Amino acid sequence: MSTLIAERANMTTSKDNRPPIGFNLTDFNSTTQLTEKGNEKQLYSDDDYHPFEHRQVAKPNSTTGSLIHLLKSSLGTGILAMPMAFRNSGLLFGAIGTVVVGFLCTLCVHMLVKTSHDICKKAKIPSLGFSETAEEVFRHGPPALRPWSKFAR
Repeated sequence: MSTLIAERANMTTSKDNRPPIGFNLTDFNSTTQLTEKGNEKQLYSDDDYHPFEHRQVAKPNSTTGSLIHLLKSSLGTGILAMPMAFRNSGLLFGAIGTVVVGFLCTLCVHMLVKTSHDICKKAKIPSLGFSETAEEVFRHGPPALRPWSKFAR
């Protein structure tokens, strides 16, 4: 029993070459190998493409500017139709419906921007518009849809 305690205190391998159960703090430094080589998984590969680093935009948009553009596009012609929509739907259902439709519009824009960013990384293109995003998604999608990439644009 005392040899087992001494062995664990020193954290050396046992006589039958079993690995130690823990580690000794005196041997722990930045070069300590915590996993076997080849078994560790990297979060990012060295050849990851970051589209924001390669973009050359003359007047980039801020987050606040993007939010204002989203509000302008939602309120543009819709503000003229809101009185008629509330008249036909009622005050309670109109208010709930406005919030739901606003959430759906925001969600769709978010999905489009995320998809565009993902396909920019995959295709290694700095930026894409709406039609270019659709074309690249079809081009990098399932093999059956690849011939339709020009039509999707």
